[in-house]
Amino acid sequence: MTSEEIAQLVALLRKLPESNLLPPNMPLDVWKAIHGIVPIPAVEVIVTTTGKNFLLTYRKDADWDGWHIPGGYMHYRESIPDACRRIAKQELGIDITFEKCIDAYMWPDHPYSSALSLVCICKTAGIPNTGEFFTEIPEKMIPHHWAFLSIYLG
Repeated sequence: MTSEEIAQLVALLRKLPESNLLPPNMPLDVWKAIHGIVPIPAVEVIVTTTGKNFLLTYRKDADWDGWHIPGGYMHYRESIPDACRRIAKQELGIDITFEKCIDAYMWPDHPYSSALSLVCICKTAGIPNTGEFFTEIPEKMIPHHWAFLSIYLG
């Protein structure tokens, strides 16, 4: 890149906040371009009612096919507990209590990004509108999520 191109890129990036184009409002093509080279943190929300069970949902799309821990990317200036609460409410329809993070994992082989997962334990007394509670890791599991649950189960 030329020095002029770098200056133009910096100026455009600085316009993102004032244009309200930060996550979750960032255009997908911009998000993918940035996320391909800069890690954007995601929370993996291990929801439990007992401290021994965990909630999984099934995902089948172009990138994944298997049970997985509910989760998603953090929004601009969002705290880890707030991200967990937002995702639990949006994806599962439940309120949760954030307990702690148990791992941080950089995915070397993520299919579309430079992903950083923050694995969090959260408790609920609610009944989720999707998913199933387990006490053992099922066979058809997204590989890295299997590792996250192994840490949780000790």
